[in-house]
Amino acid sequence: MANKILIVDDEPHNLDVLDNCLEEAGFEVRMTNNGKAALKQAPYIKPDLILLDVRMPGMDGFETCRRLKQNAVTTDIPIIFITIADNTTDKITGFEIGAVDYITKPFQAVEVVARVNKHLTIRHLQKQLEAKNAQLQDYIYRLEGLAALGKATHEAENVTQMMDRAMQVTLSVFNCDRAWLLYPCEPNAPSWRVPIEVTTPKYPGANFLNIDIPMKPAMAEVMKDTLSATAPVAFGPESEHQVPAMIAEQFAVQSMICLAIHPKIGKPWVFGLHQCTHARLWSDNEVNLFYEFGQHIAVSLGLSISFTELQKSEKRLSRQHYHHLIGASKPMQLLYQIIDNVATSPVTILLTGESGTGKELCAQAIYQESQRADKPFVVCNCAAIPENLLESHLFGHVKGSFTGAISEQKGLVSQAEWGTLLLDEIGELSVAMQSSLLRFMQTKTFSKVGSPQLEKVDVRLICATNRNLLAEVEARRFREDLYYRINTVEIKLPALRERGPDILLLATFFLQKFAKQEQKAFQRFSLEAQRMLLDYRWPGNVRQLQNTINNIVLLNSGQVITAEMLSSKIDVNTGNPKPIQPPVENGAEPIVAITAGNTLRPFKDIEKEVIVAALKFCEGHVVKAANLLKISQGTLYNKLRRWKNNG
Repeated sequence: MANKILIVDDEPHNLDVLDNCLEEAGFEVRMTNNGKAALKQAPYIKPDLILLDVRMPGMDGFETCRRLKQNAVTTDIPIIFITIADNTTDKITGFEIGAVDYITKPFQAVEVVARVNKHLTIRHLQKQLEAKNAQLQDYIYRLEGLAALGKATHEAENVTQMMDRAMQVTLSVFNCDRAWLLYPCEPNAPSWRVPIEVTTPKYPGANFLNIDIPMKPAMAEVMKDTLSATAPVAFGPESEHQVPAMIAEQFAVQSMICLAIHPKIGKPWVFGLHQCTHARLWSDNEVNLFYEFGQHIAVSLGLSISFTELQKSEKRLSRQHYHHLIGASKPMQLLYQIIDNVATSPVTILLTGESGTGKELCAQAIYQESQRADKPFVVCNCAAIPENLLESHLFGHVKGSFTGAISEQKGLVSQAEWGTLLLDEIGELSVAMQSSLLRFMQTKTFSKVGSPQLEKVDVRLICATNRNLLAEVEARRFREDLYYRINTVEIKLPALRERGPDILLLATFFLQKFAKQEQKAFQRFSLEAQRMLLDYRWPGNVRQLQNTINNIVLLNSGQVITAEMLSSKIDVNTGNPKPIQPPVENGAEPIVAITAGNTLRPFKDIEKEVIVAALKFCEGHVVKAANLLKISQGTLYNKLRRWKNNG
């Protein structure tokens, strides 16, 4: 579309000359011969630039310029003065009142077109910068709002306090007159109530807080519209939904926005905002942010209600396992309840805790309890993939995009379509990869490596790390905006030493599993062995316990695991695991070794068992296993190669 130029000049000849040269240059030209007409036309036609004569009868160019700059519609339009008088005073006056340039008559057509193009380009760049600044301000506003909401809900002691604080933050962030939570949200109920409401200043309706109000058709209709929608529903002028007269009169409402909240426990709620002072139009950014607020409040509400329910009933502390998670302790019961509440929400979850606490099993439980359980569950270990291959691994690549890309490859994100993607060890991502992940989370779109085409997916993200991400943010190794993106809900898995009797429950489970697997007769632990298991701090958590029991079963025989068998693997006094050491005498390889039951066996017969156990204990890491066995890496590699060649 051609740029529009408005020419204001009282000389017909000048108008003709300027009209001809500007139209030939491709501009759409409008003309008038006096300042008053220009003030009327400019707000209507909204030109991209104005050429304004200084000396005109009646209202001169300077006064016309002043009035154009005072009008909000025309204040940003570039104005170039044209005049026959070439004096410094006039030029200074022109620039002071807002003109961008000054052309002296007689002018050349080439000069006029060049000056016009120059200032149109400058104005275009200014608009781009203003748009980017507006986007940045919206983004900062959103992050600050979500951070304030998260802080308010996480520090609350009970449901009422949490929701009251959430409403206060919402009211402040959206600069509204009233924030409220309606309960129960049952359109067919005889009455309804608003248990949580924050109003400032006190508009009519505040006296209805937490009392039963008779249900009327208009209110029932609002509930039905909100419950059936998957996004916030806006009510007000120029919206599809109008504020019902009953609500407008009884609660002094001119505009409102509502969102249904479905906690895991209890009936649905409706989260809403009222604007009472004026009729408000809700922007797309406001609607999207309100949706995110609602999702956060839904999860927080569910968690708080669940915690309250746990305190009321000890019966809910009875589960000994939850999918593949095992444990009957209170920390694990609370974990199960948290999973119950967050599983059905689409929010991103951050799993934290020490290494070996079962973060991947927790992610699988969330997935299995979610509505995506019949779709793929895909795991990406961010620490195990070389940095230069991680983007391709996640998003895929096209043939020839890099050396070795011999065919097109789907990434894990595409493989997890409609399902769940676990990003394990997310704290190991490079800053560059963090930027790519943030962009994907913001837009739900990505491009394969080597392809300009954007693809869109629907994937639920779960992230896991054993790092302190807040410390990583402070050290500038992890992006703050990404941290708040992935940390909608944080679930911290308890360390094994915090789980008390779960240690014996897990040890018994592993004993039965490995005894059956290795066809051994082990059935239980001696009392002294049980005390050792409970007294040990288990720095490697459940993974270390599993490997320890596997090792003992593999290298011993009998029906009872004794304290002597355990003491060869763990040191209760230091809390550290003991290394596996094959017996040696005078630096030479022994000919025989004594095993459980005082049976003599040739050392070469059990050598392979010891090495296999060491590799399992070290999770396949050959260098660590060699150090643990006190042999050289070369020796261990040679033995493994020899056994492989011999079948």
